[in-house]
Amino acid sequence: MSKCLVTGSFDPITRGHQDIIEKALRAFDEVSVAILINPDRYPLFTTEQRVCMIQAIFGDRVNVFSFDGLAVDAAKAIGATFLVRGIRDQSDLDYELEMADFNRAHGVETVFFLSDVRLRNVSATKAREGLMSGADHSFIDEGVYALASQYLEERS
Repeated sequence: MSKCLVTGSFDPITRGHQDIIEKALRAFDEVSVAILINPDRYPLFTTEQRVCMIQAIFGDRVNVFSFDGLAVDAAKAIGATFLVRGIRDQSDLDYELEMADFNRAHGVETVFFLSDVRLRNVSATKAREGLMSGADHSFIDEGVYALASQYLEERS
């Protein structure tokens, strides 16, 4: 049985993330999604809210959890032998190749999926900006938009 882990901050989950996770679901028997908890960043959404947004898209097709260490350690903890990463452009590739070497040195292989050409300009930063301005929510799924709007409304 092939098992992979997709990692990210998912603040919020974007159509780009969704595309990569869908590709992983077609390629692997079991897909887990790990939300990175980075103490140096201040996310717009709580970990629980990000879990809910991911589950709104994928339901029980993926296992969702959070972690605060190395991605390779999270992968090993769940028995995943592969990390899945998305590549949008050359700068992503340069960074991800360096990380893939690190992952391999620690016993976990990295599999890259190219982003759909229509989604290469999608980023969580742009999605957050669109949500905060109320101007554009095209970077996120409609169900995620509804949840994100609700979460933001509850904060104000």
